[in-house]
Amino acid sequence: MKTTFTLVLVLTTAVAALALQQSPAPGSQAVDAYQVIGNIYYVGATDISSHVISTPAGLILLDTGSAQMLPVIRANVEKLGFRVQDIKIILSSHAHWDHVEGHAAMQALTGAEVMAVGEDATAIASGVDNSALGAQGWKPVKVNRILKDGESVTLGGVTMQALLTPGHTKGCTTWTTTVQDGGRSYRVVFVGGISINEGVKLVGNTRHPGIIEDYARTFRVLKDLNADVFLAQHPNIYGMAEKVQRLKAGGSSNPFIDLQGYQRAVSEAEGRYLKQLAAERAASR
Repeated sequence: MKTTFTLVLVLTTAVAALALQQSPAPGSQAVDAYQVIGNIYYVGATDISSHVISTPAGLILLDTGSAQMLPVIRANVEKLGFRVQDIKIILSSHAHWDHVEGHAAMQALTGAEVMAVGEDATAIASGVDNSALGAQGWKPVKVNRILKDGESVTLGGVTMQALLTPGHTKGCTTWTTTVQDGGRSYRVVFVGGISINEGVKLVGNTRHPGIIEDYARTFRVLKDLNADVFLAQHPNIYGMAEKVQRLKAGGSSNPFIDLQGYQRAVSEAEGRYLKQLAAERAASR
């Protein structure tokens, strides 16, 4: 009887461990792919964004997400009628594991070139999070092109411009492009990261000594942008779920065309930054 109980306990533990290994990382659960606007499509997960930009020469993929999102992205790309092998370029919003952990596997699967900005390129290549957060790392990735602030990436006549918006990471990048939809042109802005991670200090931050100035610079850059279409590295930042419902319901306008929402998100993030900075400075006196 004791032997039977022990065997059952071992099997139960093994099954539980396997289930734990197979459970998606938080926010990595699948959602249906959809067309955002023009040649831009969402192929990501519940709480981690991933977008593809289609061109006559193939696809540009912005963010691969966590390692567990590879099958999610692959399935979504194929549901849209594309092939995952059509991905020619991989870009990133910023070098945290939940946005670049899938880079190595996606590059191996597709042969795509990985491009990143400044110190985020260093982080992606090394597999080490060099940001103020200093979270878990990822498998090192071959970075084919290191970009500078303001440089552009072009594929099949479609251009993505990289704007350095540091703070969240040292090479955090906001990407912009122009799409055609309904006979009109729209400026699309993919915000790279404007929050301050929990536990990250602004004053006296030894991992990122220039973090205060970097965030200030980022908010200046973002406030100068006019985003017709507002997207970001996490869906909750731009209210994706509600906008998708409105998109499915139909209507005369695309809910992702949201300049006011963009301005509000940037203003609120800057307000949180200034509040935390003031509190830390007051506490250090």
